[in-house]
Amino acid sequence: MKLAHVVILAASTMLAACSTSYSVSEGELENYLNQQLRKQHKSQGNKELGAELVLGDSEVDIGATPDTIAVTSSARIKLNTPIIPLRAGLSFTFSAKPYYDPVDKAIYLKEVELTEISASPRQVEQILKPLGQQTSQWVSVILQNQPVYSLDQSDWRQDLIGRFGRELKIKPGKLEFVLQP
Repeated sequence: MKLAHVVILAASTMLAACSTSYSVSEGELENYLNQQLRKQHKSQGNKELGAELVLGDSEVDIGATPDTIAVTSSARIKLNTPIIPLRAGLSFTFSAKPYYDPVDKAIYLKEVELTEISASPRQVEQILKPLGQQTSQWVSVILQNQPVYSLDQSDWRQDLIGRFGRELKIKPGKLEFVLQP
């Protein structure tokens, strides 16, 4: 037990000497989120519309609006029509509040709201609206229930952040962990 206290004290001292915070950039969040969405994604189809959907990459904008993250996801759609297949794109933008769960050592999103949905070309927007609503609900569920970033426990610095990080501050372009012993 004494050894554990000595290790924690030494780790705290090292962290204090090295840095008092750790941050996650927009790029790191995008990479992690895109990997998670690809794992969750199975080629979605809609039998009534004869549609195939392929989820594209997501973009993250941290702190453009105070205390929020904006996540924009895209999808490519192929509608199987009797004459010629129609190809289109959908884009969904969500706003959410990030929070850190110290038990899971992960960042989650809460209060996820769809703020914008668009289709290109614009002429097919009405046709794609039902499919767009379905897809945005699916992406929203993933964003609310899966971590958008997990600390890497094999990295000593992130492991220490996981142990002592309790608060998450939103700054333009990054999420910053605030350490508390």
